[in-house]
Amino acid sequence: MDAEPRRIPLLFHVALGLGGLLLTLAALVLLALVPSLLIRALLAPLNPAVVFCGPGGQKRLALSIDDGPSGSGSQALLALLQELGVPATFFLIGSHLERDPAFPRLALQKGHDLGNHLWRDACAAELAEAPFWQELHDTERLIERAAAPESLTWRWFRPGQGWFHGAMLQRLASRRYQLVLGSIFPWDTFRPPLWFVRWFVRLNAHPGGILVLHDTPALSGRTLESLRWIVPELRRRGYRFVPLGELLDPAS
Repeated sequence: MDAEPRRIPLLFHVALGLGGLLLTLAALVLLALVPSLLIRALLAPLNPAVVFCGPGGQKRLALSIDDGPSGSGSQALLALLQELGVPATFFLIGSHLERDPAFPRLALQKGHDLGNHLWRDACAAELAEAPFWQELHDTERLIERAAAPESLTWRWFRPGQGWFHGAMLQRLASRRYQLVLGSIFPWDTFRPPLWFVRWFVRLNAHPGGILVLHDTPALSGRTLESLRWIVPELRRRGYRFVPLGELLDPAS
């Protein structure tokens, strides 16, 4: 007589467990596929000193490209961006400049902007204060010399691997740097199929979005192929690619 009633609580607990698992899986799927919603709704309001995206009043996007220069891949990116008429902000790594020492000057001449991505491709949040300043200054000096005779005013900073903390923000504010992350990150460093990158960008594009792609010897070719599809597709949907400074300027 007691066996049957005991089944009800057991089934209830099993159902609760399955429901929790399904909710967890749904949350993971949303995080993987539409993180721009989480960024705009949660991360950006919680971190007002960090730029994740621009105002959403107009269908404008800014393109940012990390980790360059890569060498011939960077030159191919400059050629494609000129063909497409798209401005970009290149967040350069100081030690990578040996791959293409002329890149900063050429990028500035073609109307692009440059950002500081420190000296090494590593987690910037793990750097103590002294090595952080050293990497920041060494990257500045090397890129400035490579950019000559073009002038360069440092404004943008992106931490390696995207991690930051309050002390880092204070250091950057003292130098008038703005820490910029992004709101459209198509997981390209994990090298998913190109159809996924395109689909992801299409799904996550939003007015004021900042798209993050990468320029390394292993990734620049994939970035090229992705941009060949992404730019015309988003333009068909009414989006314009503008410089990062213009995207973030509320008066523009």
